[in-house]
Amino acid sequence: MKLHFLTTSLLTLCLSASVFAAALPESSKIDTILAKDWQKNGLKANAAAPDEVFVRRVYLDVAGRIPTIEEAQTFIESKDSDKRAKLIDELLASEGYVSHYFNYWADVLRVLTDTKGALTGQAYSAFIKDALRKNKPFDQFTRELVTSNGAAWEGGAMGFYMRDQGMPLDHLATTVQVFLGTSIVCAQCHNHPFDKWSQMDYYHMAAFTYGVDAKGYGLGTMKGKSSEMAALKRDPAKRAEMRVIGQSLQEVMKPLRYTMIRETEALPKLPHDYKYDNGKPNEQVQPRTMFGHDATPLEGEDRRVAFAKWMTSPENPRFTTVIANRLWKQSMGLALIEPLDEMMDSTVPSNPELMDYLTQLMVDKKYDMKAYLRVVLNSDTYQRMASPKGVALGETYHFTGPLLRRMTAEQTWDSLVTLLTANPDRGLGEPNEGVEHRLASLGKLYDTLAGKTTDELLASAKDLKGVNAEKDRRTEDLRKQVEAAKKAGNEDEVKRLNKELVGMRYEKAKGFTVALLGEELAREIGGKGGAARKPVGRKSGVPVVAMRQPRFQELQQEGLTPEQIQEKMAESRQQTKGGGKGKGRGGKGDAQNAPLIRASEESSPSPRGHLLRLFGQSDRETISNASTEATVPQALGLLNGTVAEAVYGPASVFRQTVGAAPSADAQMDAIYLGLLSRKPTADERTLLADVAKDRPETGINDVIHALLNTTQFLFIQ
Repeated sequence: MKLHFLTTSLLTLCLSASVFAAALPESSKIDTILAKDWQKNGLKANAAAPDEVFVRRVYLDVAGRIPTIEEAQTFIESKDSDKRAKLIDELLASEGYVSHYFNYWADVLRVLTDTKGALTGQAYSAFIKDALRKNKPFDQFTRELVTSNGAAWEGGAMGFYMRDQGMPLDHLATTVQVFLGTSIVCAQCHNHPFDKWSQMDYYHMAAFTYGVDAKGYGLGTMKGKSSEMAALKRDPAKRAEMRVIGQSLQEVMKPLRYTMIRETEALPKLPHDYKYDNGKPNEQVQPRTMFGHDATPLEGEDRRVAFAKWMTSPENPRFTTVIANRLWKQSMGLALIEPLDEMMDSTVPSNPELMDYLTQLMVDKKYDMKAYLRVVLNSDTYQRMASPKGVALGETYHFTGPLLRRMTAEQTWDSLVTLLTANPDRGLGEPNEGVEHRLASLGKLYDTLAGKTTDELLASAKDLKGVNAEKDRRTEDLRKQVEAAKKAGNEDEVKRLNKELVGMRYEKAKGFTVALLGEELAREIGGKGGAARKPVGRKSGVPVVAMRQPRFQELQQEGLTPEQIQEKMAESRQQTKGGGKGKGRGGKGDAQNAPLIRASEESSPSPRGHLLRLFGQSDRETISNASTEATVPQALGLLNGTVAEAVYGPASVFRQTVGAAPSADAQMDAIYLGLLSRKPTADERTLLADVAKDRPETGINDVIHALLNTTQFLFIQ
């Protein structure tokens, strides 16, 4: 039996002539500029991509997943001459667009679910998704990030600064690299060896954003409390009382850690070993832009506001060029300026006229990313066959069509979810009520504490002094017992005593929490001691491993909804979580227990061992750190991994659709439409019939398994 035919690239298919629908005027301009370049360099445009190629490509590029069998078939069979433009509009308006572009920006902005605290990280993610959903202009989106202030419950944009909490100089380098496409990080320690930036330039620029404090959460940081606390500090007789308040509030305020940022007047100082003659070591540095026009704050204006206005101004060409260049690469596979974020004064785009046009187009569209993408996607150039040859470093690509690209980790995962579930976009756009509730409760905590005077706080602390005195004695006694148990080498006793010690601390804090906040709010804030509860995530999908269980398949055959199956499978899921080592910590169980939800709804980044990480998802340590390089573990994951097995298992929606087809030919059509968004060629159909004949019991699964492991499935053609 021969299955090698399944690795044949779709690029070898005979393409019928395709007539492009009338493009947008701006799209035609792109084609005209490129046509001049092709003529100049003796090149011809790639052939027009047939509907089968286009539908798969545009779903992956805009919605981040392959189309379902029904979506692909409906588009291919449509006789509407304007169906491509309509599909582009439909996908740009979908939650799939939000999901896919969140994955992109999460990589660029290094978004972490646990951004010094899961609530802040989730609020930050929600802010980005909401901006994409509302199609917030990119310049506005950027300004809101750069000027963000306040608490997570007031707006998740503050996660932009919390992501680099305690590293204001590094944060500045990242900001400039992301939004201005310029790498200045070398200048943090010395004059840039390959560009014009000096170390002094770097510190001047850093002064705009240096004053953000992402650490403070004490009473002194609260609105209206700083003056009260300052008065206590000035009065020696009150200092002891202030310590009582601080100690008592320590546990109560823990949930507020890493949830607030605030602007201070702090400015950076030159390093102690500064060696250049334009400044002195430890000298304070004032804000000043590195290039372009000045960013002088207006009277009473925050210096970050002036910086954000300067950075996003159309008069600052780098900002506009960078976002136009980024989105061009997202659609075409290669930027006009590579690398994306190492622009210099000497940088020349591969097609300067086109780069100038796209930059002006972004300004004309008022930084509307969807409007810009709509123009690019409607161009004849985007809708041509992909160029299969890679572009070597230093080589110029003339965009005779998009480049052949491998799916990202997120596109791979989301495409598998599409095969496994009836509605791959289920849950997208739904609010995470658990997180919203926790954020609201923290807002109540903050408001309650900020609304009490220091005298009221002190009175509450004194009221509990007698009660806590006994707890303090018991705590001290427990500490002594722990030390004695350690000396005796009794580890079990040490664990028992430490557990009791922690409980005593919680009880002490809980009493003060109730006294301050009342029973209801104290209970809402958290459990023991008012400590922050873990944020409640959105409902997870059924774990992949559960789909292989007979019980799941039985429930599915009963016609239950996914939500009903989840409830019925609760006990099984609990058993799955409890068994084996390494669950949730990079162990083998991570991939098996991965819920069937889109990548954008997973933790950011996913745990080690998850298929997303296996296929190169960014670890979010550096900007755009994802990889699309092929590896042996990836091959093994698709050959015999849990998720791959689930695709052709009986619980898979894709496999059920194939099985329900009325004939062998119809089954093959469904397989190819589901995996490759096209029907098999005549030669493929003949060979597939041989496979089915040779293996009547497993032939269908063999074909699915083989196609899933081809380059055709993993590449955007």
